[in-house]
Amino acid sequence: MFNFLTRKDVRKILKRKDSDAGEKGRALEELRASLFNEFRSSEGAKRQQQRICGPISALSFNFLVAVGIIFMNKMVLQTVKFKFPILLTLIHYLVSWFLMAVLKAFSILPSSPSSKSTRMSTLFTLGFVMSLSTGFANVSLKYNSIGFYQMAKIAVTPSIVLAEFVLYRKKVSLPKVCPLSLVC
Repeated sequence: MFNFLTRKDVRKILKRKDSDAGEKGRALEELRASLFNEFRSSEGAKRQQQRICGPISALSFNFLVAVGIIFMNKMVLQTVKFKFPILLTLIHYLVSWFLMAVLKAFSILPSSPSSKSTRMSTLFTLGFVMSLSTGFANVSLKYNSIGFYQMAKIAVTPSIVLAEFVLYRKKVSLPKVCPLSLVC
């Protein structure tokens, strides 16, 4: 059907003459033509594929790496009997920093622009809290099973929403409550 619509004689029928259309009609026609050319060209199809596949690939990669790290941490802490979960967190951060530096050196990973509106003390505080979060997660993983660890991680978001409701009377919309209720 798409091949039928791309034939020249059909395009002539579908295309309106400039005299038939007003200013809005010409703008609509230009938009239609640009979309038609976007999907028809191989570059446009490639960009469309990248728009769809990029986020899916990134989410899949993130999921696989996160699950892999959890299982590797549990193996290191339990099987190898590594007794320092906070040191394990430091090793993770150093390896991450090194890999990011390599990716940036080869221009694979663009550097993010610095935020002029956020103070450096706020960024360091956030980084410190995030580091503590990961460190304590590794301590929890050392003493608990992977199942309990994952359930505790999943329960964090509903707990935060409940705390915001109790402390600040912040309301949550129904579309957000439905997935959260499935977690609980």
